[in-house]
Amino acid sequence: MDPTILHVAIDSFAIQAERLRCPKLIGRPVALAPADSPRPRVLAASREARAAGVAPGTPLVVARRLCRDLVPLSPDRDLYAGLADSIRARLSLYAPLGDGSGLPSGRFVLDLTGVARTHDAARDRAARAGRDVEHEFRLHPTLGLATTRLVSGIAARALAPDGELLDVRAGSEEAFLAPLAARVLPSARDPGASSRLDLLALRAVRDIQGLTLTQLHAAFGPLATLLWRESRGLDTAPLRAIDPPPTAVAEETLGAETNDRRALALRLTRLAIEVAGGLRARRVVAWRLAVKVIYADGREGFAGADWGGALSGEPELRGEALALLDRALTRRVRVRRLRLEAWEGAPAAAQLSLWDSGSKEDAPSSGACPDRRRAALHRALQALRARLGSGAIVPAAWFAYGLASPAPRRPHQPRRPRPGAPASARP
Repeated sequence: MDPTILHVAIDSFAIQAERLRCPKLIGRPVALAPADSPRPRVLAASREARAAGVAPGTPLVVARRLCRDLVPLSPDRDLYAGLADSIRARLSLYAPLGDGSGLPSGRFVLDLTGVARTHDAARDRAARAGRDVEHEFRLHPTLGLATTRLVSGIAARALAPDGELLDVRAGSEEAFLAPLAARVLPSARDPGASSRLDLLALRAVRDIQGLTLTQLHAAFGPLATLLWRESRGLDTAPLRAIDPPPTAVAEETLGAETNDRRALALRLTRLAIEVAGGLRARRVVAWRLAVKVIYADGREGFAGADWGGALSGEPELRGEALALLDRALTRRVRVRRLRLEAWEGAPAAAQLSLWDSGSKEDAPSSGACPDRRRAALHRALQALRARLGSGAIVPAAWFAYGLASPAPRRPHQPRRPRPGAPASARP
């Protein structure tokens, strides 16, 4: 059975999400640009703005001159991520989703191989998925159907924004790609490759197809193999299943933006305590952690790691989160938001000890092992937080950074004398 890959592309996904929230923006030129940047540039532009000459990367000052009616908006990543999750959940009813689905670009990859027995049945299923998205979300997607992810994605982009479904049959990939511009190939958009393409006047994909692999190596070096494969519609990476979303998330928007490493570490510690409390309440462990930082200019930093074992205790979770924070902080710009994500799983079964239970080594003593005493201390802290809340016992450093405030002292009230008590006993 030939592979059948469906690519669902929504043109100007972020712009359409903003128009769903505010219908007054429909038909008006809209551009997304960070509002807190000293020299903002356009991140995305609507069809009307692109017709006026506004393209991604254009300085916002220049974009206002090109289009006097331009409506600049600050990007709302939470809105786009939520809409992408909803579309992903809707499309998952038709076929398994591949990696990269639901990115802010608004592109979703479905693997119809084996789901539909014939190509005509796959085409019908793809058309129904597109109509479902258009009906449920009031978005007009363009669909590309091919045997590879690369060709299906190019087919969906070639139709945007007015087409519906473009079916590229098996064996016709080279003929479909030949008349298209060379820039549709991912490796052709590399800065080094684009300048060579202009120098050699390779403007269409058919021009690249006419060169041998030896000639491409002489002109493009390490990118030659990628260009040769992509010009013939061959994928350079296998289609993988989409990663599961995190099941435990804790985030905080800082009241005052800062790049103080100690202050960020204390705030991440508080998020780790919340996640550890949730894991303990659900009796699960975390097998993957990720830390995301959002800077004041809207850019993001990310770091994640998997473990062969599992993280369940608060000390281990906090230590790994702080190690990931050092990897995620790659700039000196102030941080606006911190986010800690955890992927949960069932704890692995362990063999219980038959002879150590109730031994003298378990009893606390002055000569007990420091690791065992530390573990007992953390178990006691977890029990107190489970009973009284996560803010019952906090590190003292939190008070210095305003992360916690001492409980107000209750005013002193004199004791009331008992009725009939002698005057000498009264205050």
